[in-house]
Amino acid sequence: MGEVRAAVSELSQEEANIYDRQIRLWGLESQKRLRSVRVLVAGLNGLGAEVAKNLVLAGIKSITLLDNHNVTNDDFAAQFMVDRKDVGKNRAHSSKAYTKNLNPMVEVESEDGELVNKDDDYFRKFDIVCCAESLPTEDLIKVNTRCRYFSDLIQHAYTQEVPKLAKAGGPGPAKKRKMEDDMSAVIQKVMTCVPLSRALQVKAGKASTGLDRKTSPLFFLLHVLLRFYDKHRVDPCESEKEKLLELRGEVAADLAIDKERIPESLFNTISKEMCATSAVVGGVLAQDIIKVASCKDPPLKNFFLFD
Repeated sequence: MGEVRAAVSELSQEEANIYDRQIRLWGLESQKRLRSVRVLVAGLNGLGAEVAKNLVLAGIKSITLLDNHNVTNDDFAAQFMVDRKDVGKNRAHSSKAYTKNLNPMVEVESEDGELVNKDDDYFRKFDIVCCAESLPTEDLIKVNTRCRYFSDLIQHAYTQEVPKLAKAGGPGPAKKRKMEDDMSAVIQKVMTCVPLSRALQVKAGKASTGLDRKTSPLFFLLHVLLRFYDKHRVDPCESEKEKLLELRGEVAADLAIDKERIPESLFNTISKEMCATSAVVGGVLAQDIIKVASCKDPPLKNFFLFD
């Protein structure tokens, strides 16, 4: 993800009053940066709804909800923005009113369409693009490549508060209070972000250069799930365990690992969206977007795996 370059705007007194608690948390400058950021959330499933909720409450400038699917009964397991009367209607449009009511100060738009079919001019309208829906790996890479192109491809600059180290031997009693009042420093950092295509191509290798013994089995499971979607264009359910086990062997061979590193037990509880899981992962994802938008604290490095 590249550096956000939205022009920083001033906060009104009303905004300062509403966002007072979070200004105390991450600072006025970070809140002003947030207030200038335009976000696109593609996919208004349970995860997308959680992300949209958290970003709107944080006080971004605008959010656009994009989805080409209609509301179904399956959505009610995790998607809290839609109602029973919305079944058969577009998910993005049906989620707009709820999203707007969360924070009237945020501009909210909804659109019917597929992210991968949007042209370059469409992507230019946003500072951050969040894809919350399942897409073929090829399409995810296309979207990632476009976003990198419009954000100078590689780097993200941010500030981080770090503790100061006390001198050896410690201060005398008279200086102790002064040191305790000034025990941290804010430093500037720059991180380099690799393309999604490269992150997914990493195979087993030497320590720090590839997949090693510390790599979570969930990362290998992610590859299996991506391959299943590429092949069937739907997310798997528990009854499709045998198909997933077949793909397990293919993934293990491609990543140059033993297939036993993808335990069969992982496939016993495969299911689609769950409310609690969407809430946790959506909260972490929204928090990471806020970090990038506010240029405060380091964002996650490529992947977040939650079990």
